[in-house]
Amino acid sequence: MQNKRDLSNAFGKADDDFVNTVYQTLAAIQIQHERKDKKTVKKTSFRLVAVLAVICALLAGTALALTNTWGIFDFLYGRTNDVAVLPEAAEIVQTTVPQSGGQTDHAAFSVRQAIFDGQNLYIVVAAKPADSDYLLLGPDANPSDPIGNLGPLFSDKTGTIADYARDNNKQMIKTALAIDGTNQSMDFLLEEDYTLVYMIKAVIVDASSKLDLEVHCISAPFISEGGEDVVDEPNMKRTTLSVAVENTGTKETVSSTGPVVYSDCGVQVDKITLTGSAMALYAEIEFTVIDKEKFAETDGGLWFEFLDSSGARLPDGAGSNGSSEKIDENHYIQKTSLQASESLPGEVIVRGFNCWEKNKYETHTIQMQ
Repeated sequence: MQNKRDLSNAFGKADDDFVNTVYQTLAAIQIQHERKDKKTVKKTSFRLVAVLAVICALLAGTALALTNTWGIFDFLYGRTNDVAVLPEAAEIVQTTVPQSGGQTDHAAFSVRQAIFDGQNLYIVVAAKPADSDYLLLGPDANPSDPIGNLGPLFSDKTGTIADYARDNNKQMIKTALAIDGTNQSMDFLLEEDYTLVYMIKAVIVDASSKLDLEVHCISAPFISEGGEDVVDEPNMKRTTLSVAVENTGTKETVSSTGPVVYSDCGVQVDKITLTGSAMALYAEIEFTVIDKEKFAETDGGLWFEFLDSSGARLPDGAGSNGSSEKIDENHYIQKTSLQASESLPGEVIVRGFNCWEKNKYETHTIQMQ
């Protein structure tokens, strides 16, 4: 879907930290898409959803149909497979968020909604075009992409984004957002008035009562060069949107009672920590390599998944996409989120598997306290 030339022309030559942050985010998006193309990791859909969560989803859908204004739950329910949060999640949405900045020549960026529970940030940023003739595009949207990629309002239209822009006398504008020092994922779409709306989910572990953020925003027009639409880098504009988000906190935490060896993939799980929130059950798995030869055979694809008593994978949570980070030569930590739960479990069933080859490793039941 991405045009590599467009992305590099837009962000590859700038030499200051501001644009580097945005460039790194785009690079991460590029890598994620390439990995999905080559070795897609299929996620099991949720099978059980609380009645209240279903009602909440229906209400969110009704509100969206009436207002055509996208918020956090609209993205979670409308753009993600079967996400369920606790009913009290509606009470921690922040709609009046202290903010400043966010204006470029092409768009005004502002925070519409935010949730921060001390573990993950969920934030909706609206980019309103500065001119009615502007057609704002997200970081991995390109003129040659199908117009239907811009969201539900365009799903019944044919042709490319460039075709639509030409037929409607619109000037295409590339935009991108990034938050410093975070593992983040994002989605975006266009609303009826051509406001481009971003939903960003970022892993931010912070116990302070308030989170002060700087959201880096850039925009740049497209120009025709050699018969192609490319980003006009010299006319790229940048700004910082300063935001203060309250920390609504998590519910409680449990940890595993002792280490467990997964001999067939060469590691020992040292500790599992589960932290509950109205949005998700956040999981951290710390593990050590004890057999380098076995571990090397995983080719960097080792991932731990949580199972129910029947052996089915537990539903993913609303949080940011999972990550596995190398701490040092032999120590790693995996972070992921599971569906939100009213109470934390006394034990978990954890299986190792290879996300590239799909082969499964050992399964262990681990006690928690």
